[in-house]
Amino acid sequence: MKTSKKTIVVFLLIFSVLVTCLVPSVFALEGNGYQNKGGQGNSSGTQQQGSGTTNQTGGYGGKQGAGNNQNGSGQQGGNDTNSSEGHQYRHQYQRRFTLMDGAGNYTRIRSQCRNNATQESFEIFFTIDNGPTLQLSYIPTLNASIGERHFSLIVEQLIEYNDINANGKYDHTDSIVSSQNLSNITFTNITYTNSTTPEGKTFTVIETHTSNDLFSILIYLVSEKTMFQNTTITQKEIKIDFKITNYPFMNQTSQLALITQIETPFFINPEQNTYDEIQGIASQESGLNISSATRSGFFSWANEVIVDNTTYPVNVTVLTQTEQTFTGNNPETYTQSQIIFSYPRGDTIIHDPKIGVIELLGGVIPAVLQYEYLSIIYLLACIVSAIIFYGVVYYRKKR
Repeated sequence: MKTSKKTIVVFLLIFSVLVTCLVPSVFALEGNGYQNKGGQGNSSGTQQQGSGTTNQTGGYGGKQGAGNNQNGSGQQGGNDTNSSEGHQYRHQYQRRFTLMDGAGNYTRIRSQCRNNATQESFEIFFTIDNGPTLQLSYIPTLNASIGERHFSLIVEQLIEYNDINANGKYDHTDSIVSSQNLSNITFTNITYTNSTTPEGKTFTVIETHTSNDLFSILIYLVSEKTMFQNTTITQKEIKIDFKITNYPFMNQTSQLALITQIETPFFINPEQNTYDEIQGIASQESGLNISSATRSGFFSWANEVIVDNTTYPVNVTVLTQTEQTFTGNNPETYTQSQIIFSYPRGDTIIHDPKIGVIELLGGVIPAVLQYEYLSIIYLLACIVSAIIFYGVVYYRKKR
């Protein structure tokens, strides 16, 4: 009888070891097989060209974007301008698709992950109506037409000021010499241009500027991790260039500041080490982490600005105000942060911030890894059970 019991325990241990070794491998194979269904590309991650040619990056096998050119001014189509050919690529055990549609006054960039429809899917909406505004939203489902707004970045105003306290940055004790309210200035229709890096990677440049070229906004969109202008851009973010050209200074010693504002119902935390710095793909950055209970986005910027082809430190002031309101017994928080970039005086000023999302643990671990963790737990449980069983047998033999 004792020999029979020992045989059963040994069999269970061997079975658990086999399950632990085989289950992760099986699910890994299934995960790769899933990526190959429906013409989504081969297992080597080779890029496939989509058939759509209208303002799209990496659509579902070439599915066209939904832009309808609302005011008829957006230039659509073409192989080199206003068009992004479809690219697909691998992201660990998952597959991400970046789709874009737009018109003369807006651009919608949606990044979707097929295996994770919540924390891995987001949208950045850029509009020049009523002033340049970028809005980051999370997508509740892959087929959702409207996302859940996470935060908005509003590019508000250019200010020429006298630095009275000589601290190198604009604050409310300084005197304003002149200003340009960007919500009252006409911007040109948004254009879309494809370019290629020396390594052969394609990126899309989305551009608009004031009618007098005083202030320009350029947005860089990639479909795979790309090095561009000494900056690494990933699929989880967009790079932005703020460019100021020939500001009409009214004072010989004044300086210039750009005022932007973040609006969100969530928490805003300043960070000296940004998400990209922690990932090892950026340096010399600062930023804001905008977090809810389950999701995080960021607005970051380079700590240096290029003025007339020379690099200088950029001074930044962040003023945050949080309001608490109540709807019945339910409290609601609304946070506004004014981010003021103070630049040295010059004819051409270029500064490059970024907007993106931060991966959370629950949305990053691929399914295959989760099964690996379960298998380890199962093995440990079997070992503990075997030890307890042999302990009981040994105790009974002693009696």
